[in-house]
Amino acid sequence: MPPPPQNSRTRRGFTLAEVLITLGIIGIVAALTLPSVINKAQDRQFRAMFKKQYSAVAQAIQMVYAKYDISLTPKSNGWEKMPQYVCAIGKELKSIGSGVKCEGLADDDTIDSMPKNTKVHWHNNDEWFDKTGKSLISNSGYRLLTFLLPDGAMINFNCANEIFIDVNGYKGPNTVGRDIFYFLIKDNQAMPVFWTSENGNNANGCSCPSCTRITPNNYKEDCETGSGWGCSPLYIME
Repeated sequence: MPPPPQNSRTRRGFTLAEVLITLGIIGIVAALTLPSVINKAQDRQFRAMFKKQYSAVAQAIQMVYAKYDISLTPKSNGWEKMPQYVCAIGKELKSIGSGVKCEGLADDDTIDSMPKNTKVHWHNNDEWFDKTGKSLISNSGYRLLTFLLPDGAMINFNCANEIFIDVNGYKGPNTVGRDIFYFLIKDNQAMPVFWTSENGNNANGCSCPSCTRITPNNYKEDCETGSGWGCSPLYIME
């Protein structure tokens, strides 16, 4: 048999070491990139859920004003009279659970005197966070003014005119600008607003003196590189 031509190449497969090295590199790349891909996909879902909830709550507020009276606004009547206001909105939203017992609510009931259900409440202190990872707290007087909705969202009425929305309830990441958003109710105005600066307050104004004051000039930057409170107006207005 004649010898093989001098320019022919001998074919061979990958060695086990080469296969293991290749798989190791693929694993490292996947470990570095996959969480980011998952988070971005999750954020898109949270954003869509927030837009849905914002629309539903805004409609509920307008229905309450139409059925009752715009003077129900808690700022006008004082924070003690918030039960009547929030229970009316909770009814329009068809809530499936709440931290305050709206059934049998008396006209003169206040936050302090009304029946409560402590199993439903806004997130415990230091168990929810801003987008930088800073832990947050909420005013204990408002934590039970919380409603659970059929789609799993959680709505909290805070600081007399702030409304917090966690689009997936108690599930994580419980982070402002990701699954937690907010808007404000102004006296004599049925449509929600976002600029905390109009009231001279910061976001989460009852509990966070160091939180960001959201304005038309800083909300985009705050959403992208700051606390995340600015994501609420950004996602609705974009």
